[in-house]
Amino acid sequence: MNVALIGCGAIASAYADGLAACPALALTCCADLDADNAAALADRYGLTPYTDAGALLAAEDVDLVINLTIHTAHAAVTRICLEAGCHVVSEKPLAMTADEAQSLVTLAEEQGCVLACAPISGWADAQQMAGRLVRDGHIGPVRTATATGNFGRTTEWHPAPQPFLEIGPLYDGAVYPLTVLTTLFGPVERVRTADAALLLDEHAHNGRSFRVDTPDHVTAVLEMADGPLVHLTASAYVPHRTRHFSSLELHGDAGSLYLDDCGNFDGDTDAPLLQVARLGRPYRPFPLPRPPHPLRYASLAVDAARAAERGAAPLASARQAAHVVATLTAVETSADAGGGRPVERCGFDRPEQLPWTQDPFPHPDAHPLAVRGGFAADDRPRSSAPTGGSLSRSHLDPAPTSPPRRRGSQPEAALPSLPPIGFGCSRYRGGSTYVDLGNAMADALATGIRLFDTAELYGTDAELGALLTDGCGLPRERLFIVGKVWNTNHRPDHLRTAAEASLKRLGLEAFDAFLLHNPTAWRHQGPLGDLSRLSHEEATARTFPTTAAGDPARADVDLAETWAAMEGLVEDGRARHLGVCNVDADGLADLCSLSGRTPELVQVECHPYRHPTALIEAAHARGIRVMAHSPLSAPGLLEDETLRQIADRHDVSTAQVVLRWNVEQGIVPIPSSTNPDHVHANADVFSFSLSDEDRTAIDALHRPDFSR
Repeated sequence: MNVALIGCGAIASAYADGLAACPALALTCCADLDADNAAALADRYGLTPYTDAGALLAAEDVDLVINLTIHTAHAAVTRICLEAGCHVVSEKPLAMTADEAQSLVTLAEEQGCVLACAPISGWADAQQMAGRLVRDGHIGPVRTATATGNFGRTTEWHPAPQPFLEIGPLYDGAVYPLTVLTTLFGPVERVRTADAALLLDEHAHNGRSFRVDTPDHVTAVLEMADGPLVHLTASAYVPHRTRHFSSLELHGDAGSLYLDDCGNFDGDTDAPLLQVARLGRPYRPFPLPRPPHPLRYASLAVDAARAAERGAAPLASARQAAHVVATLTAVETSADAGGGRPVERCGFDRPEQLPWTQDPFPHPDAHPLAVRGGFAADDRPRSSAPTGGSLSRSHLDPAPTSPPRRRGSQPEAALPSLPPIGFGCSRYRGGSTYVDLGNAMADALATGIRLFDTAELYGTDAELGALLTDGCGLPRERLFIVGKVWNTNHRPDHLRTAAEASLKRLGLEAFDAFLLHNPTAWRHQGPLGDLSRLSHEEATARTFPTTAAGDPARADVDLAETWAAMEGLVEDGRARHLGVCNVDADGLADLCSLSGRTPELVQVECHPYRHPTALIEAAHARGIRVMAHSPLSAPGLLEDETLRQIADRHDVSTAQVVLRWNVEQGIVPIPSSTNPDHVHANADVFSFSLSDEDRTAIDALHRPDFSR
């Protein structure tokens, strides 16, 4: 597909560089009213230069035009390109009035052309993660938001500031948070009130002074059709290097979410892009649960080309861009005349689905706007819904940054809903030491953890249940809860009673996975109940029956009988998947040889000092997922010098290295901590990958004689 750039200013090189990485798009020519600008860009990229857009369209065979002219020229240039039958990608805003924007949408549809408009930031990693959290109810129903577009003191940061100041802060700055807001919540229904002021009318740049009369500071209150009441500020006076540059803060019934930069799409920032605070708790950075997929300016052109090839709407749709312009027009009108103004939807509606709403923890697939070698490798059509928002995992190409699979790591077909990392809910810390995990489990939820490993032995069911039912806000399908039956409850009637008691404490209808804590049966001691209410001595007596000689008191319960009772839980809807803990490869084979349902999950101690390779390979060969308990608690592990050196190379902690090492093998680690910073760090292991050298060095730490 042949591509032309019209407008050869400061941003043109960023688009051209991105297009060079996508051979499916051939940048052939450019145009600019300034002949020197056109010639400079043409010389750098081997293009044919023009000084008139009409002449370019008449002379060149162009399929797609990228419109990078000044704001006030966007609509006119887009119109002549559409009339020439070209697909168009426009820089923001689409137009300077709502009527102009809507007429362009209509013209594109009449011409059968794709029309897309910047910014693409609504589809970037952090913004999409924010959308998933909102739609999951992570912070509860969102009732109010603060949106900021402070791009002030333009003379300090832009080589040609005057056009920006003449159009004002709405059409250049407010576009970014409004695009993210409408991506998350759909259309703006009404401007309740607005006000505008000119705070600084005289400017100096490159030894020249000029005056503007466009208001440079605008505030408004917006009513979303399906979402919060938004307090919007856009300023060309407030410096862009302030704390609130292009930020968005959402407040819900269960907490708050802060997006540091609505315009960021490449992840290049020193500050955490996304932070979340559960109600009554401080903000903490929210780790993105997959490798980052930075976008480029050219990603917008790549997606428009894909849409043209497939007969679909682009993600950054013209309908959404037109609605954003309609909102800005309503703000201006309200500020001029006072009172509220309804906002035209322009055919735009909230995207039905965002790329990151598919799974509790998305697989590290490539972003749909990633700039790669081609855009037609996946020829399955995307939804042609007007919003262009419907996107499923099947439409995402494999990411080149995905970690290599090692040691026969688990195919995706096995337990695909199992998150890649979880939180261990055992409060036991050795000896007679117990910890309170209530706050830690809440911190894990706030950090994005969706897998919680519980057991009737742990005594944390009731506390986790209260958290899930009273303050979680997440739909049940976004959680993965593992339960375990203790050794003393292997008889079928005892097993069922134990499972139902655990579910009642958790407030759940079913476990996502229910496991045998150990394949060995011990003497029944009666229902365990809520062990957190017992002293250490009482809990030990109830859970560890012994003979007169001090040995475990075994029970004469056949494993096949116990496993049949486990299968009954699935048949009755009390468990969705079954598994076993603390077995070796032979023990797993014995369990698999029993008639009926094969285990789908096996949980064992796994870390660099103890790596049960035979069990892992045997499990993965049978399509059984492996979960690693106690991944960080081996004595001396986190102080290991080899791990420290690897951690320093990646600027992470040794704990993060160990957890990443597990994840890259298809093993699901379930670390636990009561330190909020550690809980957060343990979830944040998807922004780096280990090298072959790293993995070899970690593998060499295995100790065949390791024991606690």
